[in-house]
Amino acid sequence: MLGLSWAQLGSFVALCLVLAATPGANLTVVLGCARQGGQRAAVAATVGLTLGKVFWAAGSVLGLATLLATSRVAYDTLRLAGAAYLIWLGVQALRSARRRPAVQRPEGLAPGLSAYGGFRRGLVGDLLNPKVGIFYTTVFPQFIGPDDAVVPAAAALLAAHTAVLMTWYPGMSHLLTRVGRRLARLSAVLDGVMGSALIGLGIRLAVVPL
Repeated sequence: MLGLSWAQLGSFVALCLVLAATPGANLTVVLGCARQGGQRAAVAATVGLTLGKVFWAAGSVLGLATLLATSRVAYDTLRLAGAAYLIWLGVQALRSARRRPAVQRPEGLAPGLSAYGGFRRGLVGDLLNPKVGIFYTTVFPQFIGPDDAVVPAAAALLAAHTAVLMTWYPGMSHLLTRVGRRLARLSAVLDGVMGSALIGLGIRLAVVPL
């Protein structure tokens, strides 16, 4: 299937869901746009940050085919680096779970941000986010095996990531802007669960290559 096995695609989708559910820069941008421009701006911001990931993925693929074809050592180095990055993200999430303050529901902010403004914030924020670059140069290649067709496989992974982002962030922005105070007490629990999941995924990728 487009150069990927169902196991590879399923593992990648699970990882994308975990990362999307982990509070971070992307969710912060989308929620900020929702506060200032409503759901339309939040959706536009999600489109922008998704387009940013297309650029990151393209940059990764440009050097990926040669890398996978010529150096198994380099491939394994990327795999281990990506695993270490996932574990680091998990540790950060667990630390956040211990100190996360109550989430305040934003009120009294009149919508004023246009859809284009939301799109621009999402795109620029993603392009300037070094964590996204690290993901697409270390974690992303792990899900493309040495014998896979690189371009079709990368396209399938990117399509899956896009589907996760376009479902999760607009949905969360709609939910959190409506019932943010009620969900505040769950934020620390969410951080803890997501942190543990990221650490587990990182260990699995380090020990069991795809």
